[in-house]
This record gives sequence, C-alpha cells and structure tokens, in this order.
Amino acid sequence: MGDGFRGVSSDQDGRFKSQEKKLFAKMKFPACFSTKVDMRKVHLEVLRPWVTKKVTVYIGTEDDIVINMVMAELEKEDEPDPRRMQVNLTGFLERNTGAFMGDLWGLCISAQENFKIEKGKAVKGMPQQLLKEKEDEIARINTELQERAKKIQDDQEKMRERAREFERQQEVDKEKMLRRQLEMQQEAMRRAEAKAEYEKLEVMEREKQRAEEDKERELRRKKDLEEREKGGTRERERSRDRGRDRDRDRDRHKTPSHIRTRPRTHTRKNKNKHTP
Repeated sequence: MGDGFRGVSSDQDGRFKSQEKKLFAKMKFPACFSTKVDMRKVHLEVLRPWVTKKVTVYIGTEDDIVINMVMAELEKEDEPDPRRMQVNLTGFLERNTGAFMGDLWGLCISAQENFKIEKGKAVKGMPQQLLKEKEDEIARINTELQERAKKIQDDQEKMRERAREFERQQEVDKEKMLRRQLEMQQEAMRRAEAKAEYEKLEVMEREKQRAEEDKERELRRKKDLEEREKGGTRERERSRDRGRDRDRDRDRHKTPSHIRTRPRTHTRKNKNKHTP
C-alpha cells in the first residue's frame, strides 16, 4: 500500500458511466442532441446574453452561478455532451431544463453552421437566430434613431416655422405701427389744416367785422359831419337872425318915438305889407 490514495475522474470510473447511462435511458432529450457541435467553431460570448435572459426567466432572478455554470459546461470540452449538461442543470432549472437545453443546443448548431474562414483566418460562427435578433435590434435602433432624428428635424422645422411666424408677426406689427403713425401724422396734418382754415376764417371774419365797424364808423362820422354842417348852418342862420334882431332893436332905439309910432307909408307895391 502506498502513502496515499489515487483517485479517478467520473469519466474514468466505470460505475459512474454505468449510472449515467441508466440516467440517460430514463430521461428524454431533444432530437437536436444527436448533432455534435465543435465549440471551437462557436462564438460563445454572443451566447452569454441569451443564457442570462433565459436563466432569469426560468429562475426568476439573474443567478450568476447558474449562468457561469452553463458557460463553463460549454467551454469545458471542444465537443461537450448536451445530455450530460442537461443532467447537471436539472437541479437548478428543474422541469425547464429540457426546453432550455433544446434551445441552447439549437443555437450552438446554428453557430457551427455559420463558421467560416475569411482570408485564411477562422471566423467563429454566431447563431442565425441571434444574428436575426441582432439585425432586428439594429433595425429597431436605426428606426428609433430615424424617428428621433425625424422628430428632432420636425421640432426644428416647427421652431423655424415659429421663428418665421414670429418674424412675420413682427413685420405685421411694424407695418401696423407705421400705418398708425402715418394715420396719426395725417390726422395731425388734417387738424393743423383745419385749425389753420379756422384761424383764417376767423381772421377773415374779424377783418370783415372790423371793415363793417370801420364802415359804420365812417358812416357815423359822415353823418356827424353832415349834422354838424347842418347844425352850423342853422346856428349861423339863428346867429344871423339874432344879429338882425339886435340890429333892428338897436335901430328902433335910435329912432325917435314920434317917428316910431308913425305908420310907414308904403308904396303901392308894398301897401299891404308893413313892418310891425
């Protein structure tokens, strides 16, 4: 007996293989498990988001342990056995393990089919479904970007239209203001003209009234002159009459009394006239 025990792996242990075969015989596996997949031809990293999404749906939470276990099972061998993976994951995914492994292995087969060599370099394949989903996502993103760009463009066009409308409104307001100023100037000119015309008429009326007053004064002056002339004539006549009366009285006083009492003898022509 040596100093220690030498162990064996499960692959080397015949008892484990026998138990595994019995377990495989009892379980049902998807038909796609019959296709072998060389993981060296598969771009495994593109599978991680899909695995994360499915594990979260089946378990109800994003369990990093299960996710890393799935990826480790895929990376452990170049050609892993999908049946063994399903057996190992059953304790975590339970009744959803078969559906999960069927979808996962289908993606691996599709990725292997898309493996190609370009310019002497191997290009690992990606599942057609994920490529389609990626293309759809890219198309969706492009559509969203286009819609967003169109919305931004429409908003910018609306802003430009509002700016143009604002400028047009400013022009209209400016034109209204200029028209109002012109109307006010015209109204002021009309008022000034009306005032000037009124003042002119008022001046003409005053001049007419002054002329009439001057004419009336002239008429009164002429009338006064005429009356003065007439009054002077009468005064002169009265003065002359008074003078004659004085002369007569003086002559009467100078004549003797016996002569004054004698009646004057008149000629035949004046016989009916006598001086009293």
